[in-house]
Amino acid sequence: MTDQHASQQRTDQHESDDRTEFTNSVTRRLTSPAWLARAAGVGLSSVSIGFVVLFMFILETSGDLTLFTQPLPMQIALTLPYLVGALTLGTTAGALLAWRHHYWSLTTRIHQTVLALLGLAFSWQLSTLGFLAL
Repeated sequence: MTDQHASQQRTDQHESDDRTEFTNSVTRRLTSPAWLARAAGVGLSSVSIGFVVLFMFILETSGDLTLFTQPLPMQIALTLPYLVGALTLGTTAGALLAWRHHYWSLTTRIHQTVLALLGLAFSWQLSTLGFLAL
């Protein structure tokens, strides 16, 4: 076995270890309740703002008959409240778990709780306005 061949084998082994470490890191993060709660909170904020912006943009650009004809962008916008509802449940569950298991600092737990309460209020408002049929 030459030195070049041995060096190539060590490089291949090192790359394989890096890929395995990366895969384990991603798997560990995707199964962590704390990370999932934060991801649900970020998703809730993003989708809520996206819904309001998209809905207003469609109403401004498409005219008065948009609510009756429901073009594709409006159909997409009208599915977002259901995603908001699901993310609200995830954020609320994550906030409850954060308080029970002390996942983060006090200020972060308070922030997550406020975010969950805002999500619940926004979901209630969407339901009241008829965007979210329960």
